[in-house]
Amino acid sequence: MKLSKISAGIAGICGLVSAPAFALTAADYSAANAMEIYLSGATAQDNAVASLMTQRFCTAGSLTRYTATGQFVYICTPNTANITTTKSQLVVRKNSIGGSGQGVAPVNGAQVLNFLDLSLINSTTCPTITATTTATTYSCADAAAVFSTGISQIGISDLEPAFFGPAASYSNLLVDPLATVVFGLPVTNNVYKRMQAAQGLTVGDTTTANIPSITTAQLNSLYTQEGQEWSAVLGLTLDTATATADLLKNNTVHVARRVDSSGTQKTYEALIARTPNGDGSAKSCYASGTPFLSGAVAADNTAANTLCDGSGGTTINNDGSGQVQACLNKFNDSGIGAIGVLTTEQVNSTKWKHVRVNGLLPNYENVKSGAWQFYGNGTVNSRVSPAIDAAHAQFLTRLKAQFGLVAAATLHQAFDSTVLITPTPNDKHRAGLMTLKTVDATGGQNPWTRKNPTDGTTDNCAASFAIF
Repeated sequence: MKLSKISAGIAGICGLVSAPAFALTAADYSAANAMEIYLSGATAQDNAVASLMTQRFCTAGSLTRYTATGQFVYICTPNTANITTTKSQLVVRKNSIGGSGQGVAPVNGAQVLNFLDLSLINSTTCPTITATTTATTYSCADAAAVFSTGISQIGISDLEPAFFGPAASYSNLLVDPLATVVFGLPVTNNVYKRMQAAQGLTVGDTTTANIPSITTAQLNSLYTQEGQEWSAVLGLTLDTATATADLLKNNTVHVARRVDSSGTQKTYEALIARTPNGDGSAKSCYASGTPFLSGAVAADNTAANTLCDGSGGTTINNDGSGQVQACLNKFNDSGIGAIGVLTTEQVNSTKWKHVRVNGLLPNYENVKSGAWQFYGNGTVNSRVSPAIDAAHAQFLTRLKAQFGLVAAATLHQAFDSTVLITPTPNDKHRAGLMTLKTVDATGGQNPWTRKNPTDGTTDNCAASFAIF
């Protein structure tokens, strides 16, 4: 076991909380004793990766997680019942900066990326800690001192790789379906409440009956027409109060979107707003038409908080899902109404919420019935030549086999808290990721797929096929 001068510092921080027993930390890291895995790509599926680590790949109580903006590294004692290795440590690094596009071209071309480096981490660079019964998390400064370079051998994308660049950027990939990623329509709380008032619903209530709705024509307008006004598109009125939370004080529509390499952004363009792909060199479901609005880039939460007060323009291109949420929060706090782009892993924030589309909620029940079509078939991508190494090949096999076993457990919230006080992971009211496994009676499995049964290819522009 590797020991270093940072041991005392980390141990001191660990003493502030009750961390899981036998948890490995950066101080314990030993390259010689570690099964090292490098991943990159979609932020929308980071929670599922975390669940794989806590539920399947790590011995209970052994996991520690270090994070920075768009970066994760996990270290634990491997659970050899679910992953085969002779090593005493499992170390999984994930670069999520830029989203799904990072799970395509960099993997295809064996490009060098930055990753959090356990050997460089200490109590100064990663000082903040939280602990649960399953894992301990350190939040690291976004400083060069904690990063080193590596090559991602496995990528994850919310849609097939063709959406993220020309053929040369994905022609060297083996592409496999991974999960259904369900997307929704998040709006700031000030808009949510004004929509409730306009639609005769109970303002501030989050039960199913009082969740407001938007039409597809309205959402298309909001995502494509700059300078739209809430009063004109949704018939909303502005607030005149001065001391109440969630005020809508500005009539101009603002948009918190993702950067062009994001799978969430590609899904909104391909399946929701139905606009051309912002990357003109890549696959597009709608090659003609009005493009999706674009604007200044928020690369981290600090930038999102700076730009999303109205000073950065009407549209902000956020680097990750965390930045979209931070941007929506800031817009709401500034009295500005905004619509965002997010999956449904979270549905009810304190400052933004998902709404219905054409009266439908983006939940298990509506995906299973075929009514809700705003979802993509996510894929896992690995390099064909040169072949990935034995450790990554083993990890990839287990990832594909077990991802579906944790998908339902990563779905965090039900839409209606009054219906389900303690909702189960497979309940029909929940949303987020759904497994592509064989259909059964539970809510967490999707009976539809965009994988063509004839040739085995995934095409998210195509109609869904039923799997029975």
